[in-house]
Amino acid sequence: MRNRLQVSKKIRHIYRWDLDKTYLRTEFETLRGLVRTALQAPEEKVNVPGVVTLLKELSRPTDDGEIYLTFISGSPTQMRQKLEEKFALDGIEPDIFVLKPTLKNILKGRFRAVRGQVGYKLDSLLRVREEGPSAPETLFGDDVEQDAFIYSLYADLVAGRIERELLFEILEDAGVYSRTRASILSRVGRMRIGDDVGRIFIHLDYNTAPGRFWVYGPRVVPITNYFQAALVLFSDGVLSLVPVLRVASGMIRSGEYGVIALANSFQDLIRRRHLDRSAIDRLEASVQRFLQAPEDEKIALPDEFFDRLLARVRALAPRKTAPLRTWEGPPDYLAVLDTNRKLGDSLDNEPGLFGR
Repeated sequence: MRNRLQVSKKIRHIYRWDLDKTYLRTEFETLRGLVRTALQAPEEKVNVPGVVTLLKELSRPTDDGEIYLTFISGSPTQMRQKLEEKFALDGIEPDIFVLKPTLKNILKGRFRAVRGQVGYKLDSLLRVREEGPSAPETLFGDDVEQDAFIYSLYADLVAGRIERELLFEILEDAGVYSRTRASILSRVGRMRIGDDVGRIFIHLDYNTAPGRFWVYGPRVVPITNYFQAALVLFSDGVLSLVPVLRVASGMIRSGEYGVIALANSFQDLIRRRHLDRSAIDRLEASVQRFLQAPEDEKIALPDEFFDRLLARVRALAPRKTAPLRTWEGPPDYLAVLDTNRKLGDSLDNEPGLFGR
């Protein structure tokens, strides 16, 4: 895949994406599902609804420059060709695509590394940051492979909020192998410091209770679909209305979503204090401008889409909402590890926030 840094004069934003359960609907909870996933042809692989449209909208070049897109996946390196063919079918061009050296880990007897994600993903994130451009970052993951923990730790590391001694203790407690631990500590020692990471979106593929992510602060936004991500990015000023509507249109065309489901998703963000009632007013004002736009900007949406969407969101939204949450500092990562380990034991090792 080409390195777009060779053709782009300026990178305006960096998006770091997970693959399984975040971009692709992948089954690897059972041996049968794992084998089926490995044997699937590129055209048989199924995207999470809305993800390709959202990525294409985020990728549109602007006067401010282009985006830099990285994928870091726990899928084995042997799947690279099929996955690259799938990206080509979708019209997506990652600048960096990292896969896990699963076979190499097995041959070396590093069995914790086969299942574990903290060391692999954190080291990979720091490496692609070290080798890549500097720009604001937005991260996308899921509730299967510890992404909320890893991404939050990464964000606090690059912002200079985690001391070296504490990082060592976190990595040791997370079961990271000494060689990977040394690599992470080395990268942190020479990395550029900057409060670059903004939003961290966690796709709830396993329907993990959103409250389990509360400890990470408002930076982490659990989402049930990509319309929710588009709404938050609209509220943040990253996206205009038209990309949000294109995401909504694509999700409706998938047959899995209707106006009511999208309205409920909007209201859910307000209820969980990721957006407030003012987001409804801003969306409505943008809709009025959109309806006066030239015909070539129109988007295929159901009849009375805007009226039905906004009416239901207003009806469901609480009349008085609590203020949006503010950030109070890094979570206690050691306590998070301990709590989720105990919760995993109590659930008899069922999949959850920390994929087991």
